[in-house]
Amino acid sequence: MTQARLPSISIVVPSFNQAPYIAETLQSLLDQQYPALQIIVQDGGSTDGAVQIAADYARRFPDIVQLATEKDRGQADAINRGFSKASGEILGFLNSDDTLYPGCLQRVATEIDPARGRHIVFGRCLFTGEGSPYVGVEHPAFYEGHFAQLAIWKRKFNSIPQPSVFWHRSVWEKLGGMDESENHALDYDLFCRFSRHYRFHKVDALWSTYRMHAASKSAQKTESEVLELSIATSRKHWGPWWRPLRWRCASSLLLYRLAAHDRGRHHARAWSEAARNNRSLAALGHFFSTAFWSPRTVWNSIIQPWLARRTLGIAQRLFWTHSEFAGQHGDGWIGPVFRHEFIVPADAKRIIFVLQHQPQGRGHHPTIHPAIHIDGRKVESKELHEPCQFFMAADISHLRKKSARIELRTPEFFLPSVVHGTPDERKLSVILHEMKVETE
Repeated sequence: MTQARLPSISIVVPSFNQAPYIAETLQSLLDQQYPALQIIVQDGGSTDGAVQIAADYARRFPDIVQLATEKDRGQADAINRGFSKASGEILGFLNSDDTLYPGCLQRVATEIDPARGRHIVFGRCLFTGEGSPYVGVEHPAFYEGHFAQLAIWKRKFNSIPQPSVFWHRSVWEKLGGMDESENHALDYDLFCRFSRHYRFHKVDALWSTYRMHAASKSAQKTESEVLELSIATSRKHWGPWWRPLRWRCASSLLLYRLAAHDRGRHHARAWSEAARNNRSLAALGHFFSTAFWSPRTVWNSIIQPWLARRTLGIAQRLFWTHSEFAGQHGDGWIGPVFRHEFIVPADAKRIIFVLQHQPQGRGHHPTIHPAIHIDGRKVESKELHEPCQFFMAADISHLRKKSARIELRTPEFFLPSVVHGTPDERKLSVILHEMKVETE
C-alpha cells in the first residue's frame, strides 16, 4: 500500500484530570508520524491542568490535534462526543493515561481490510505504571468467538486489550455508540456488541501500554468485583429467552457458579477484603461460605495465615516446619519455611540472606516478620511493612565443622490463586535473591 493510499485514522482521547500523563499519551500518537491522523481530545472539564496541556498540543499541531472542552455525563458520553467529530476511515480510542508504541498505526492501516473480512484488529498490550502486581506483565490478548467473549466467567478477565483495538468506520456506524449506563465495563460492553457481527483479528505485535495507578478505575475494585460487573454486562447481550445462545450462556454460568473450588476462592477473596476493612459480620459470612464451598481453600487461605500471624513460630513448628515444601521455587520465591542443612566450613563467620519483600497490591501481604532459626533457636528477626530489598545475617562461627540446620521462617504468606485468581496454589512469603556464607 502506498503512502498516498493510507486510510485516515481518528483517535479519540477522553480526558478528565490526567495532567501527569496526558502529554505522554498525545506525544505517543504524534510520534506515530502517520500522515492521515486526527486526534480528538474530548475533555470533560479538567481542573488539574490537563486542558492547558492539551490546548498547547492543539496550538502546536492544529492540523492533527483537536480539543473539545465540554461537560459530559461520564467516560462513555465523552467517547461518543469525540467520535461524533471523527472523520477517519479507521477509529479507536486511547485513554489519557495510556500510550501507543511507535509504528502501531502504520501496521493497523495495513491490517484492517473489510474486503478480507478484517473489520476489527487488535494487538498486544503491556501493563505499566505503579502499585499493581501486573506492572511489566502483558494484558491477555486473544479472541475465540462470540460465545467465548460473552462467557467471561470461564477465563475471569477481559481478553481484548482496549488500547490496542481499532476498527473500520462501518463497524461504528452499524453498531457503535458507547452505552452511557456502563461505567467500569464500557469497553467490554462495546466489544461484546461488536463480536456478535464481526470477528476480531489479532496481530502478534505490541501496540500499546495500559497504565496502572491508584486513580485508575481498575485499581478501585477487587478482581472479583470486576468479574461480577463484567458478568452483568455480558447478560445484556445474551438475547431473548428463546435464543439458543441465551440458554448456552445461562447453563455455562450456572456450572461456573456451582464450581465449588472457584466459589470458595471467590469467598476467600471477599473474606480478605472484609477483614482488611474491619467488616466483621461480612468477614464471618464469607468465612463460612468459603468453608462450605471449599474446605481446602479455607484452610490454606484463611486458617493457616491467621494462625501464622497470631502464633508465629508455634504455628510453623506445628504445621509447616517438617511437612511443607522448604526449598526455593524457580522464580526465586520461598514459602513460610526455607531450610538449609550443611556442614559449616572451618573458616565460616556468618550466613547471609539477601531478600526482597514484595506486597501484592490491594492490601494483600503487606507485612512480614522473617526470622532466622539455627537448629530450632531464633537468632535474628525483622519486621517489614514496605516493599524493599533487605538482608539478614546470623553468626555461625560457633558451629564450625559441625552440621547445622538453618531455617528462614516467614509466617505470613499469600496464595496467588486467591490474590490473582490464577491456578497457582503455592504458599509464597518472600523472594530469596542470594544465600552465602561469609568467611574470616
